[in-house]
Amino acid sequence: MSDDDKPIAKFLRLQNGDDVIAETIEMEDEDGIVYTLCHPLKVVYMPTETTGYLSVMFMPWVFPKICDEQIFTIHAEDVLLMTDVSEKMNIYYWDSVRTYTEKSEVSNSESEPQEEIEMTEEEEFELYTKIMEKLGSKRTMH
Repeated sequence: MSDDDKPIAKFLRLQNGDDVIAETIEMEDEDGIVYTLCHPLKVVYMPTETTGYLSVMFMPWVFPKICDEQIFTIHAEDVLLMTDVSEKMNIYYWDSVRTYTEKSEVSNSESEPQEEIEMTEEEEFELYTKIMEKLGSKRTMH
């Protein structure tokens, strides 16, 4: 499937403050409207040293070691806003999904040891924690 054939991912800002990008399917159940998020990636904002602007990185919303299937259902009440991502962000999202899927398959395989992956999930989590601590004092809650 080429990048042009990939569905447009959605950007969601959740009630808990998470910013998530995912392939999103809207459905209705007995509790009302729910969204199924396929391969959700949490958006991490990282200040750049040189320009002072924020760059965007992704990390798994729920790490694959916690659950293999990366499909989750959330209620509409948990979503503050939702919109289609830009074309460039959609390409970046699908490239990231492919990268994380490949990393998960490598770590789950029982074959010969593979070439070391750039950053382990624990290192990614540590980096994310440090970033959130740095931004914690600068963030405003709305």
